[in-house]
Amino acid sequence: MFKHLIKIAACMGLAAAQAKAQPLTIDSCYAMALRNYPQIRQYALIDKTRDYTLNNAAKAYLPQVSLTAIEGYVFGGFPESGGSNFKFIGLAQVNQTVWDGGATKTQKKIIEASAEADKASVDVSLHDIRSRVNQLYFGVLMVDEQLKQLAIQDSILNNNIRAVQLKSDNGLAYKTDVDEVRAEQLRLHQQRTEFSYTRSGYIKVLSLLIARPLNNEAILDKPLPAGQYAGMDIVRPELNLFKQQRNLATAQAGMQKVNLYPKLGVLGAGVLFAPGINLGPTALSSLGVLGVSASWNINGLYKNNNDKQLTTQQLNKIDVQEATFLFNTRLQLSQSAATIDKQRAILTDDESIVALRRSIREGYQVKYDNGVSPVIDLLNAGQRELDARALKALHEMQLLMTIYDYKTISGN
Repeated sequence: MFKHLIKIAACMGLAAAQAKAQPLTIDSCYAMALRNYPQIRQYALIDKTRDYTLNNAAKAYLPQVSLTAIEGYVFGGFPESGGSNFKFIGLAQVNQTVWDGGATKTQKKIIEASAEADKASVDVSLHDIRSRVNQLYFGVLMVDEQLKQLAIQDSILNNNIRAVQLKSDNGLAYKTDVDEVRAEQLRLHQQRTEFSYTRSGYIKVLSLLIARPLNNEAILDKPLPAGQYAGMDIVRPELNLFKQQRNLATAQAGMQKVNLYPKLGVLGAGVLFAPGINLGPTALSSLGVLGVSASWNINGLYKNNNDKQLTTQQLNKIDVQEATFLFNTRLQLSQSAATIDKQRAILTDDESIVALRRSIREGYQVKYDNGVSPVIDLLNAGQRELDARALKALHEMQLLMTIYDYKTISGN
């Protein structure tokens, strides 16, 4: 999954000019954040380590040559050589493995399984990046929705200022009415400034996370909510990690069988004496041996039953860890699903509340225009409409973020 996202990110341009022309999507942010995260380089390191280790294991069937040289003083019952007791002795031995009981084959399986387990562990660590992207991405979208509502309210206040100013110029309204509307608009501008700085902070951190230059005008695409979120299977990378850990334990258990078998090979050895050794009428200066070697360490027979039990316990331990992980994940998904249901229930009333608040504000507008209601009542009604619209927008984004958190928890 992660490698697929990395390939997607590799195809994306990083020019800042494209940020204005093409909105960012949450999936592209996932991919770029993964590609930029330093831990992603561990994949290449794991592959290289595996290749070098496999290459070393493959050399087990190459001839093994050992050379030994001795220069020393010979004493005791060594045959006379007619010369000095200082002698040079050279030893050479060549061992060629014919069958190692399957040790090399099993070792290669262990190396492959270990590399896959290491990669799965990296996958687990990288999965947490999705949560970071969610927080920043939806943080920006929430701020954008609030800024959008403030812009609508600012447009309404601009119309109010023109209307109140006209009435004041004609002596139909007090100057304080104009001041009331302008003060409300200044308070609105303060809120816009605060939200703008909050958005800028989110954008800066997101830019660092995905390694792409983003300015304050960067546009983030609002994702569509998933319909059937509750039916998603759990496909978290932890499950693959447990699988690879089982494969590794099974591969390592193969060494138990290897330890039960003998090892066969061909042996060649040579000895050189200088000066030679007198053996009656002849002198011995060199000696060679060629034959078949066999070795069998029976310690594996003693430990075989215990080793099998250890492997079984190790596999049981992995099963318990997986069951615990699935139990906790299902609890999280259940809590998240309950939150989604609650947020959807709340949203069903938001549209009605906004419509009522709009109608109330329009009613106060008519009352003020007819001179039967003070401007402060109109402003209060406008603020309550703004609060209703802002709350509706917040609830929508919270629902969307919770759905994506649900997807992240399940691994989809």
